[in-house]
Amino acid sequence: MIEKKEKKPITLYHVHFFEAPREGLTEKDFYFGSISAIYEHFEVAEIGIQASSIYNFKMDEVSNPVYENKKCRIRKSILLTKSKTNS
Repeated sequence: MIEKKEKKPITLYHVHFFEAPREGLTEKDFYFGSISAIYEHFEVAEIGIQASSIYNFKMDEVSNPVYENKKCRIRKSILLTKSKTNS
């Protein structure tokens, strides 16, 4: 009998910049596993908000999934993956 193992959800933050965030960077969409990871790659000035303010915003995947300002949109989601099975 094959048994499906319950998996912990994986949180995903999608950061979409309305304009390229810095000189020489053409991509506008980036994906991160945490809010702190966003700030390892981008400066507060590029994001337009401090990390502590995003934490205080209390993003939720269902009722409040999006933060937006004039520089970017940050969406919190759950990454869907294939179930692991035990045989």
